Amino acid sequence: MPSLCRLLLVGLLLGLTTACSPEKSKPLRIGINAWPGYEFFHLAQEKGFYREAGVEVRLIEFFSLADNRRAYERGQIDVMGSTVVEVLQARDQSARQPQIVQVVDYSDGADVILARPGVDSGAKLRGARIGVELASLGVYILARGLEKNGLTLGDVTVVSMDQTSMVEAFRKGELDAVVTYPPISVEMLRQPGSKVVFTTREISGEVVDVIAVEAEVCVTRREDVARMLRAFHRAVEYAGKEPAEAHAYMAKREGISTAEFTAALTDGIKMIPETEQAAYFAPGGKLSLVINTSDRILRETKQLNGPDRRAGILNSDFIAP
Repeated sequence: MPSLCRLLLVGLLLGLTTACSPEKSKPLRIGINAWPGYEFFHLAQEKGFYREAGVEVRLIEFFSLADNRRAYERGQIDVMGSTVVEVLQARDQSARQPQIVQVVDYSDGADVILARPGVDSGAKLRGARIGVELASLGVYILARGLEKNGLTLGDVTVVSMDQTSMVEAFRKGELDAVVTYPPISVEMLRQPGSKVVFTTREISGEVVDVIAVEAEVCVTRREDVARMLRAFHRAVEYAGKEPAEAHAYMAKREGISTAEFTAALTDGIKMIPETEQAAYFAPGGKLSLVINTSDRILRETKQLNGPDRRAGILNSDFIAP
């Protein structure tokens, strides 16, 4: 065969091979904000667990839960680390269909209402100016904290503000209280006289952090999602065996001391291991109760206004029996 013909034939065969080969999967885009429970996504990346599991991910950080949710609604991320609140809101505010595939943790005191000197109880929040991340978990926390003290959102002035801006506004006395969480709460508690007047320990188990994935992605990239979850849980297990190293790494990323990170993770947050996931996803189980309670509070506070979209919100395909 003449050399030119041979080259043309080789080129044709290579072209056909390329056309028939599956395109390399794009990275799973995972959106998260600063929160100790989500730091395990970064730890998994640092230790190479995603690579070893055979999945490529891209971690995208946001300043707030609301920013994360809005990016999800715009289709800019495939996976959302958030609370149940943002999953319900994303379903209400867009046509997207996030499904909860795993429970990360629940807040057992980490989320707080923090007040200035002189406001030493939740009952004294009447008339207060309170900094809150609107359209996110913050409103839920505030509503429940006020409810526990015989107050409503109508008894306070809600000031829309992201977590970073709250620090300076609180320091200047522009706010009487804030709804906050680690690592920002750790920094704000260093301010003289600041006092916690409500924590999620009073509603323990209600505020649940989850991993939510778009329904279509759960189908078309099922194995990638499973590999990502395996890598995440491997990071949690690694931190259990090597807490000094793991906590130091995650604390540095959050801008707080290792001792402060460890305290936040162990005294205010309860991580949920793989062995306990099934209990959350069981019909009528813990997660269903949280979803129903969250939906009720969000509708009472006008954070949800559309039709009920709770159907299909749970996906137990990735839960070990």
